[in-house]
Amino acid sequence: MYIKRPLPYKIFVAAIALLSQTDASATPPPAAQASAKKVLVGRHTTPIATPPTVTITSSPAIVPYNSSATLIWKSVNATACNASGGWSGALPPVGSKVVSNLTKSTTFTLACSGAGGVATQSLTVTVTPQTVATVYANTRLGVNIAGICDWCNDFTFVDLMKSARGFAKPNVAWDPVGNPATVDSNGWPTQDFGVYFTTFASDPLGRPLTQTIPSFFGTYTLSFTGQAKLFSNGCNYFTNQTYNAQLNTTSAQLVVGSNCNQLDIEFNNTQRTPTSGINTGLQNVQLLRPGYALGTSQVFTTQFLNALAPFSTLRLMNFLQTNGNTVTSWAGRTLPTAPIQHSSNGAAWEYAIQLANQSGKDIWINIPEGVDLTDPTSNNYVTQLATLLKANLNPNIHVYVEYSNELWNTMFKQTSDNFNQAQLDVSSGADKTLNYDNINNPYYWGYRRIAHQTLRISQLFAAVYGPAAINTTIRPVYMNQYVQPYLAENGLHYLQQNFGSPNQYLYGVGGAPYYGLPLAYTDLDGMFVSLLAGANQAIGGFSGIPPYNGAYPLYTGITYQSLANYFGLKNISYESGPDVSRGTSAVIDEQANNDVRIKNMLQNYLQNAIGCGNSLIMLFELQGNMGDPFAIYRDFAVPSQKSAAINAVSTTPLANLNTCTASITD
Repeated sequence: MYIKRPLPYKIFVAAIALLSQTDASATPPPAAQASAKKVLVGRHTTPIATPPTVTITSSPAIVPYNSSATLIWKSVNATACNASGGWSGALPPVGSKVVSNLTKSTTFTLACSGAGGVATQSLTVTVTPQTVATVYANTRLGVNIAGICDWCNDFTFVDLMKSARGFAKPNVAWDPVGNPATVDSNGWPTQDFGVYFTTFASDPLGRPLTQTIPSFFGTYTLSFTGQAKLFSNGCNYFTNQTYNAQLNTTSAQLVVGSNCNQLDIEFNNTQRTPTSGINTGLQNVQLLRPGYALGTSQVFTTQFLNALAPFSTLRLMNFLQTNGNTVTSWAGRTLPTAPIQHSSNGAAWEYAIQLANQSGKDIWINIPEGVDLTDPTSNNYVTQLATLLKANLNPNIHVYVEYSNELWNTMFKQTSDNFNQAQLDVSSGADKTLNYDNINNPYYWGYRRIAHQTLRISQLFAAVYGPAAINTTIRPVYMNQYVQPYLAENGLHYLQQNFGSPNQYLYGVGGAPYYGLPLAYTDLDGMFVSLLAGANQAIGGFSGIPPYNGAYPLYTGITYQSLANYFGLKNISYESGPDVSRGTSAVIDEQANNDVRIKNMLQNYLQNAIGCGNSLIMLFELQGNMGDPFAIYRDFAVPSQKSAAINAVSTTPLANLNTCTASITD
């Protein structure tokens, strides 16, 4: 009998190679396709596992504020799935889950694994903004948010590149001002460079950062276009650095351990493109905080957005770098494409709009002092800004508009600039109204110019939005020094005499009723005695009693509430809260911020302010480093005594906040 013998292995492999050179356009039958998924191992075949797939859907995909959605997913060729982003934990390959109390647009990611590898899919559930009616049913509290800088300890952006200090030469990475790296027209370095992303002030109480700033620690994700040798000072270290030649993209993870106290990266031997040589810089650098994956579309951190919940309004004075702002024209503003949003011209307006739309909060914006409000062309800074806001901002969101910040405060350059311009306007005849009564006092000219500039801003917004938007959607405010309300009275009478009733142009008037430390003290108990005395001095200005009886230049009995009542305006406070910045000891200051008495006093103070008629009282400020005595939070993950007071007041029905007293307790 003839027995058919198998071909020798070498001949078999050669035959397979020959067959592989046949016409590639010929499509093999399904059976042949299936057999192609086998690999020869000796005389046996082993199938290659099919890679898994995963799909996620949401019902519905767009949900109202504080409501629920059902996530439905299915993974084929997977044995296990793991959730991240807006959810977490192990999940089966097929299932559904209800996610509740959604207050912001949230991305849900699912990674499913099997013998053939891992498949990852993300889905964003869009949450419609909280309505203005809902906000005002809950609170008359607002907050100033932190500035954008590496030492501000702000957790605003997911990508730390946006809040970094700047690009410096790599051996002096801390000094982008004295030793800047050269950059291209888009702001990205064209040489080796270093960046400081986060730095911290020391804790007067000596606590470890893992206790005060726990969110700082973890694994960050770095990516950039090009290649580089990476280094970080201290105990930070890099892992999993990979380069994708096809995309010309490098990625790595940066681990920040429990003993670290800063975050910096030096980029050496940089190459933008594979053929560009060395030391040509990088582009598109991102450093994402722990918990955020490459490719995320989330701009603001979840912690930050959650911390905004008790407030109706966000004042962006520091975010926009109002103090010392150098911008003079719309062309000079910061663009959203700028690698770093920490700038003397402030962060991009587009990010302010995105924050408002995503949080559903009203915003309070500040117009730089140096822009020309009398520019009659379409290039007028405020005209351009109003056009941008109208085209992109949720129409349900109110916009409080203020001219610069604290133009009575001589520590700020904008104050002297305003007074100098007022004198020039009078001497040149450009603005004869400032000396309409022949007062011949340059200081009063300066204060009146603030009022006139605010009126001009109101008129410019009216030209874009329409007159009906003024004091409804657009809310121009006239802010002054809290302890000198007669200056506000002077400005309001000036407007009335020259332009008609101020409430045609203005929504509100007010100051910053901080309470400080009028009495000497030597210990924590003494500080609280002093702070309570300061609070009881401040709350006297909340009341409209006695009624307004001032008529310029008679100032007896004026408070901001009585001024507001008389001129038909709202009483609004642009900043407020306990001020221990002039304390005698940083240790006592920090102890006070962690004492329950600061909670009780702040809660009573805010309840009294609202009960006495304040339409909106803005606190200063949401978050700050250890060197910031005003901060409500050091880290959004660590509740504070101040945040407890704010939550208590914001969740109290307004109908119950109706008491106006002459004094408070702690």
